[in-house]
Amino acid sequence: MTKVRGTHFGVATPIFTLKDGTVVKTYTNLFGVDHIFLAHKDKIMIFGGFVGWIHSDGLNKAISQIRKEFT
Repeated sequence: MTKVRGTHFGVATPIFTLKDGTVVKTYTNLFGVDHIFLAHKDKIMIFGGFVGWIHSDGLNKAISQIRKEFT
């Protein structure tokens, strides 16, 4: 995963909220590159990153696992 600045943070879609109030957001850019963002409950970005196409399935599986374990 490559860290990113918050360029697409504002347009990312919230997909779920963790037990501690952290919001998980995702975004896919025009090139099909998947991004994930974690936001503090006050809508401040905590982390942003993206994976290349070859790792998209792994990212989606990890997101599903996080949803199961931490929501």
